[in-house]
Amino acid sequence: MPYWKPVPLDYEPYGEGTETFVASDSVFDASSLGKTTAAAKGPRQQHFLKQLENIAWHLGTRDVPVFVDFNGDKRRMDKGCIGHAVSAGAIESPRNGPDGYVISVTLLHQQNAAKSREEIALTSFKQAYRAYVLSRYKQFDLTHQPGGDKAYYFKAVDFPPHMRLVHSFTKSIVSLVYEGPWKHIASGKLKDLPSSMWLKQHERTVDLVTKTEPVDCTAPFEKQIVLIDAAMDAAQRLLPFARLVQQADAEQEQ
Repeated sequence: MPYWKPVPLDYEPYGEGTETFVASDSVFDASSLGKTTAAAKGPRQQHFLKQLENIAWHLGTRDVPVFVDFNGDKRRMDKGCIGHAVSAGAIESPRNGPDGYVISVTLLHQQNAAKSREEIALTSFKQAYRAYVLSRYKQFDLTHQPGGDKAYYFKAVDFPPHMRLVHSFTKSIVSLVYEGPWKHIASGKLKDLPSSMWLKQHERTVDLVTKTEPVDCTAPFEKQIVLIDAAMDAAQRLLPFARLVQQADAEQEQ
């Protein structure tokens, strides 16, 4: 079985035909790659390259893992897309890893050189978002996240490992994500929830979700401050449920 590299990103489906990251755990030899003679320049290949850039931005490296765990959704890069990317000069020809199969690809140049106006606006918005929240809400900690996903992951300063929050701009939700040992405890403890909250189960996490106001990442940041405040209020309403699950864990250990 391959090692699945976890990234705090939701997979962005292509939605037409075969996905650019497929739900498969099969490994492959570098010599088995096809489609390395004709470059595909259509929307599916552009979607694939955008996914690679998003992952690379988040991990801070040009080496992008082939087997990715997108918040519990385990997916492998499509072999055909890899071959086309080699032909297009976007990635190096892959080599086998120590176990005899391809585990990563290396970007040759930054695909974001020709960012769309929307992508530029998103990067600027996320920078302003982080600065604003850090300055106003001292109970939260936000890392630098320049990736292309339309969400921001953050923590309360007293959160234990494997517990985090996420504000999804496009889905208009704020979620408290329980990973690792917290998933089982949260699933058993969080039963009588307020009507404004619900649990969403994933393979490796369980999320406590609540609605918030929609945010337009392309609009001037100053016009979104009230909406960001609403999201932070929603996040603060989730914090007691972080403590509740931690208390349940402590009681089990007594």
